[in-house]
Amino acid sequence: MPETDIGSTDYGDMRNVVTDVKVPTSTLDSPANQKETPYVNDKWTEQLGFYDNIPEVMAVVDAKARWCLGKGFVADPATEMLLDMIKGTSKDTFNTILENMIRIYQIGGDAFAEIIRNDDGVLINLKPLSPSNMRIIANDKGIIIRYEQIDKDGKRIGDGFDPDKIFHLMRN
Repeated sequence: MPETDIGSTDYGDMRNVVTDVKVPTSTLDSPANQKETPYVNDKWTEQLGFYDNIPEVMAVVDAKARWCLGKGFVADPATEMLLDMIKGTSKDTFNTILENMIRIYQIGGDAFAEIIRNDDGVLINLKPLSPSNMRIIANDKGIIIRYEQIDKDGKRIGDGFDPDKIFHLMRN
């Protein structure tokens, strides 16, 4: 049974019990007197490791991805038919691509998919791209001007992508 006599209370010396928390300073990414500012998420493999190895992190990220997508999408019949044709890398659906992209941007901050159109400009596919292989290039005003696919050594592959050729989801 608890003590209810206020006169018998005691206090402790919290200075010896509570430890101070020290964190390093941080700065925001922003253009700094240069024409182009590149950004690559160098911590993607570490962030993915947290997701893969900590079940609580995986559960929260997966739950959010499922919740955001809900029961899918509602669209007019023509748009539904168009979205039903999207297959990602082969066996995906539009819903699984979106769910995976939500999961990826929750893990690392950015998710990318190449927008593929036919000769008439009609969307025919979304091909997911690994965040570890993408470089974002912004102009001196902070506006994204292109995306570049890079190899493991950071060397550019191909000519890059205009912003309207990449479906980019950002966490912040």
